[in-house]
Amino acid sequence: MESFDFVVIGAGSGGSAAASRLSESGKYSVLLIEPGGKTETFNHRLPLGVANLVRDRRYSWQMKTGPENALGGYDVFSPRGLGLGGSSAINGMIWSVGAAEGWDEWLRLGHEGWGWKDIQPVLQRVESFAEGKPGERGHNGPIHIEWQRPEALGKAFLASCEQAGFQAAIDYNNGQAEGFSPLQTNTRNGWRCSAYTGYLKQAARRSNLVIRTGLYAHRLIMEGRQVTGVRCLFRDGEREGGVLDVRARREVILAAGAYHSPMLLERSGIGDPVILNKHGIKVLHANAHVGANLLDHMRHCICYRVNGALTVNDIATGFTGKARGAADFFLRRRGWLRTASMNAQLITRSGVDGDKADLKLQLNGVSNDFSRHGQLGYPYESQPGLSLLSFPIYPRSRGRIHITGDRPWDHPEIHTGFLEHEYDQAVTVEGFKLARRIGAQPAFSPFLVDETFPGVDVRSDQELLDYARGTGLTVYHPVGTCRMGGEGEGVVDRRLKVHGIDGLRIADASIMPTLPATNTNAPSIIIGERAAEWALQDNGR
Repeated sequence: MESFDFVVIGAGSGGSAAASRLSESGKYSVLLIEPGGKTETFNHRLPLGVANLVRDRRYSWQMKTGPENALGGYDVFSPRGLGLGGSSAINGMIWSVGAAEGWDEWLRLGHEGWGWKDIQPVLQRVESFAEGKPGERGHNGPIHIEWQRPEALGKAFLASCEQAGFQAAIDYNNGQAEGFSPLQTNTRNGWRCSAYTGYLKQAARRSNLVIRTGLYAHRLIMEGRQVTGVRCLFRDGEREGGVLDVRARREVILAAGAYHSPMLLERSGIGDPVILNKHGIKVLHANAHVGANLLDHMRHCICYRVNGALTVNDIATGFTGKARGAADFFLRRRGWLRTASMNAQLITRSGVDGDKADLKLQLNGVSNDFSRHGQLGYPYESQPGLSLLSFPIYPRSRGRIHITGDRPWDHPEIHTGFLEHEYDQAVTVEGFKLARRIGAQPAFSPFLVDETFPGVDVRSDQELLDYARGTGLTVYHPVGTCRMGGEGEGVVDRRLKVHGIDGLRIADASIMPTLPATNTNAPSIIIGERAAEWALQDNGR
């Protein structure tokens, strides 16, 4: 059996950061296990190429949630990244760390060491943001950050926010997120900078770091309550193609993501006894929080027909649009190709519950055809269009994820609980109203022809909520399925060690007790950094 000091399961945002930092000194041997492969295609590098990746089985887990009770029994398409970099290789690249109050909520919940002042130094270690203020932002980290450069529609959006009476956010990643601004993205000279690009490409040169792709973590190898290694499988279609056991002399770092981390725990006998007994798995450690407490963002759109400006619809559906988009990017490093279709945002207060800035509105250079509700995907409209999408930043609807079989590639049963909580319903309705308010400002009048979805006749709160139930889409931000909490209240402690199990830490979005930000890539990387830091401390550096 091969033996390493540390074994890291999953090469996503948290796992890439953890493996890189654990191997940095050269003192420890590290194995990084990833079921996917390299993520170096043109579509991985080009930001707008994400549209070609999320439905490609080579680069994403093709998952769906549901039936969702509050959505009329509809399913929701919910892919996750597959390959080096994980979801950071196929996401929208929006760099959002979160407001100070989002992280300080973790302190209020009793998670010492996870407040804004605790994570800000970690952020500075992660990022390289040349335009960031010294002392607030990082300048020499592995993940490169840039401001987006809004084109005509982005400028109109920002001007409309100002005309509607909102204030600009100077830097929404300095702890003060409220206001309108262009987006910051993890890109370098316009090209994607994923966790693979930023961390693993350089780290892979180290002799003490071994990266194994095409290898599926099946279950943990245990001696009593001590994790001593990982049983891995090779895949041959839907069958097992071989077994490989690897030993971890010090720790296993589980970073398979909010969907796969709880499933691996369940396959290993750690979880809710009801679930484990259902699948004939011996209970090694009972913890009903494994796979529970799922949180995610759900977005909803007001769509408009556009005149006088290029949109992603034009790029997706016509040669002229493709040519204009390519010229903007390759000649000037501007335009929609350097985005995942979004370039500006407004973070504000919904007024539903207190004065917290809890609502995000975002310009999206795409308009979809929402005429048929409950689809797993909605086609672009054939005419130029945009959407103003919104969602509650701190949703309260909670769901669950559990295994359906014993193989790592068996798709789980997922229920998000989208829109089950009254707070989420109310903030969603306020988001629609805000979108229409911004769309009605003078700065947008030269471009917006009419509202295509849901249409101006859909006015009442109930009508808007019904539209949301039929057309809502995930923002791909699942968290919380191995949440941090005290013994009996969560799966991991504040230093990310799994309760009741020795030699096992979790380093991904699954540990988040609440959503601290509008996006999850940056927080997940921060979690990976902290897991590595504490693993090294506990093992004598």
